[in-house]
Amino acid sequence: MILAALLCASAPAAAAPAAAPARPAESPLSLSLPEVVIESPDLERLIARRVRPAPPGRLGVRLPDVLIEGEVPPMTLPARPLPAEREPDPELTQAMGRITRFFGSGAKIFETGLAYWKKGQPVEALAFFEEAARKAGEPGPRGAALFWGAEAALRLGKEEDARRLRGEILRLPPLPPEPYASAARYALAEEACRGGGHRACLAALDGGRWRAEDFASGEARLLRAWAHERLGARPQALAALAGLAEGGGAFAARALAALGHLHRGERDFPAAERAYGQAEASGPPRGAGEAAILGEALHGLGWVRLQTGRAEEAGRAFALFLRRHPGHPLTRSAEAGALAARFEAALKGEGAALDGALPAFLRKYPRSPEEGPLQLQLAWSLFRREDYAGAARRAASVSDAYPLGRIYRLARVIEGLSLYHQGEVRRAYGVLRLGAESPPAEPGRQAERSAARSAAMATAFAAFRLKDFAGAQAILAHWAFGAGGEAPGTADDPEAALWYGEAAFEAGDLDAARRAFASIPAGAPERLRGRAGLAWVHYRRQEWREAAALFDRVMEGEPAGPLAAEALARAGEARFNLGDFAGAVRAFEGIERRYAGGEAAREAILQRGKLLLRRGRFGEAEEAFRAFLSKFPGSPAAPEVEYWSALVPFRRGEFEAARVRLLDFAERRKESPLAGEAYLRAADAFYNEGKYLQADRLYRLVMARFPDHPRHREAAYGLLLTRLQREEFEEFLREGRAFAARYPSSPLSVALSFQLGEVNLTRGDLDEAHRAYREVAARYPENELAAHALLRIGAIHRRRQNVDAALDAYESLLTRYPESRLRADALFGAGETLAGIGRCAEAKRRFEEFLSKFAGHDFALLARFELGRCEARLGDDRAAAGHMEAVAGAEAAGAGGVRAQAALLLAALKTKAGDLDGAERALGVALGSDDPAVAAEALFGRAELLARRGDPSAPAEFLKLTYRHPDQKMWAARALGRAGELYEKAGNRATALRIFQKMRQAAPPGALRQAAEEAVRRLGEAPAAKR
Repeated sequence: MILAALLCASAPAAAAPAAAPARPAESPLSLSLPEVVIESPDLERLIARRVRPAPPGRLGVRLPDVLIEGEVPPMTLPARPLPAEREPDPELTQAMGRITRFFGSGAKIFETGLAYWKKGQPVEALAFFEEAARKAGEPGPRGAALFWGAEAALRLGKEEDARRLRGEILRLPPLPPEPYASAARYALAEEACRGGGHRACLAALDGGRWRAEDFASGEARLLRAWAHERLGARPQALAALAGLAEGGGAFAARALAALGHLHRGERDFPAAERAYGQAEASGPPRGAGEAAILGEALHGLGWVRLQTGRAEEAGRAFALFLRRHPGHPLTRSAEAGALAARFEAALKGEGAALDGALPAFLRKYPRSPEEGPLQLQLAWSLFRREDYAGAARRAASVSDAYPLGRIYRLARVIEGLSLYHQGEVRRAYGVLRLGAESPPAEPGRQAERSAARSAAMATAFAAFRLKDFAGAQAILAHWAFGAGGEAPGTADDPEAALWYGEAAFEAGDLDAARRAFASIPAGAPERLRGRAGLAWVHYRRQEWREAAALFDRVMEGEPAGPLAAEALARAGEARFNLGDFAGAVRAFEGIERRYAGGEAAREAILQRGKLLLRRGRFGEAEEAFRAFLSKFPGSPAAPEVEYWSALVPFRRGEFEAARVRLLDFAERRKESPLAGEAYLRAADAFYNEGKYLQADRLYRLVMARFPDHPRHREAAYGLLLTRLQREEFEEFLREGRAFAARYPSSPLSVALSFQLGEVNLTRGDLDEAHRAYREVAARYPENELAAHALLRIGAIHRRRQNVDAALDAYESLLTRYPESRLRADALFGAGETLAGIGRCAEAKRRFEEFLSKFAGHDFALLARFELGRCEARLGDDRAAAGHMEAVAGAEAAGAGGVRAQAALLLAALKTKAGDLDGAERALGVALGSDDPAVAAEALFGRAELLARRGDPSAPAEFLKLTYRHPDQKMWAARALGRAGELYEKAGNRATALRIFQKMRQAAPPGALRQAAEEAVRRLGEAPAAKR
């Protein structure tokens, strides 16, 4: 039958619930007006503002006296040693002599080769030497022929042949012959060195024996030192030269001079002076070469004495050099040293004479390398004689002429220091920054490092005056803590570490400030100030216990010092912030007594009044404020105290009295920076009184009269809230968007942007609401409201049936904010959305995660209900029944609706499994539902169970539903249909006809009414007897 098929196809025991449960992830929205945050003074804690330290006007500049560096000549090598040979007969090179190559002895052939060598004919010489080598039977003659053959090949440019012939010498058995083996070995080593193969050079030298009496021994030791020096192995080079110098001999003076050059390059001036002195005292020179070497030693001796502060001795050394060694390559450098020594030896007040001493040298040596350094030296000499204007002019001209390199850096430093000492801080800061950044690390550039250190300190002091704290911090990091720029256990430079900490503190980098202050070692003059700075770091971080202990130590360390009063005040405040009210009061009263009439006492009275106000002791607080005004009526803090006094009734909740006093203060103290604050708090008082129109007007006054006031945005925010309170939604939305655009980084803008979304969502403008929430999530991702915004965005997309976008919003919340308290809402929303589009496997994972992490959440029963539905759709009826049974049996408050829905689904699952008793028990829970649709469905299900059991009371149960729930037309129509069908099957056709006629009248248009009409027609056509 059509009716039977229709009713069976929609059997209630297997049907879905008539009404889906509520969607908690889309929590109901209403226009929630936030309470205005009325700012009263921060009395939760007493927090003082630190007075910025004042940098000194004069600096202890650290620069070496001598900035010019004398020329250091490179280490040179002597001529390559050649073995001595007997003078050959020149006649051997004539026509008759050439036959000796074919008929002469080996010795004669060798001598003929030497003759050709002496005559400058290397081609013929090479041929005779090769022939002599072939005919030689002994190692000695063969070695001689091979050696000179190599020399001839080298002169012909045949380097490979020369190298091969020298190698053959070193392989002659049983031992390589001397002196040719040593000469060949040295030649190979020197060739490697000059070609850049310094390690190969040393390896070649290591293969020989170089005793003092051996051939080329001195040259080999010099070559070894030369190779080590080129490799940067200074200790090995020094050791080789020292050994050669100690042995005396022809190369001792050269070795001593080279030792002096190396020590001088390493800034080891005492060792350099000893070496130069020994070379100078070695006796008269043996030849022009040694004379030049002794000149180098005397030149170096002058520069060493100049750089160690002995200007007069240096001048005498340079004068002796110029007298003994005219025309020496170092003459210009010696004259520059003599001029620098004159600068250093000059007395104070001889600036003009110094200025005129330079032109003669510059005319003699135009564009010499010493020109810039000498001018720089002159500028530094003027600075040290406190002629800052002259030093600045001279240094500026040097930096203009030399825009790159060391001279430029030092000139800018001297110029900047001169400007700083003249009080031109801004110009000095701009000039000094270049000299203070990235100082050179090389040991040989100490002048620049010292200059950069002084520039760094001066730059830091200038930065404090110009409030460029981050710049000062960046510059001082290297000096305070070394190359890494991070504070170690102990600072490299306590003064730099102190000022680095001050710069970091002022820049707000409290971690860096703490490390810097803590790194100042005990015993340093800056130690106490470092302790005070560290206490301030704890104070700023509101680590009150540590701050109080450190401020106590500062006071105890210097009870009568300039830091004592402030330390006592801050220690008292820290104790109050710890909750030690009595201890804080005692500290303030102690300061009042100990420093009566002073600045510390004034601060203590003010802070005590604030403390009493915080504790609700309003009468005592007002007494303290009155005492302040009577003792210090002319104090700059008097207006502040009056303002605090006017706020006392505000704290009492007496907003009308507070408003009167605040407006009186604002009128009397129009020039005070607190006048705007007073008007703003008066507007807050109006708001708290519920007088929104007056609050609106006063907020407008604050915004118009004080457009640059720090609290201007709070007045604008208060005005917007009065708009909401007065239900001026269009104005609120327009002005709210303008506020958020004007103050994009303000926390008030975040809250306001979210509130814009709430208002638009409540008004049904989903596009604008979505735009507002999306802006909150994108522009303020670190704010807690960003997670709320993503949750709202997901809800909006669900309302628009944009499932993918909704899931994306929920997943974004889960990914970006794993610790958010809204994670549970997002998990539930994602699971419910997935379940709604049939992706039950994914929804199951979300619901299981929700229940495992948020078992006590308000949505836990709903999540289990949805999980059960997913299990049923996935075919796991047993698991689905378990979840539904847990929900149906729950006793949580407010869970009646979902319990009834779960009971209906549980009954359907039990019926499907054949457990009719279990289904009946489940329906018993649903029958108690307050929802008529659920109760009607449960009653229909129970009647259907009776029908399945063949119970004759089943038709009556179906009809009972129509009497109890006549408004549930669908269930009433179905119940009539099932009752009529049962009566018809039982043979009671008349009753069945009446029931179907009633069903035709009650059923809504559609399949049920059509089925009823067919039943009536069928029963009406039957014979009367059958009826």
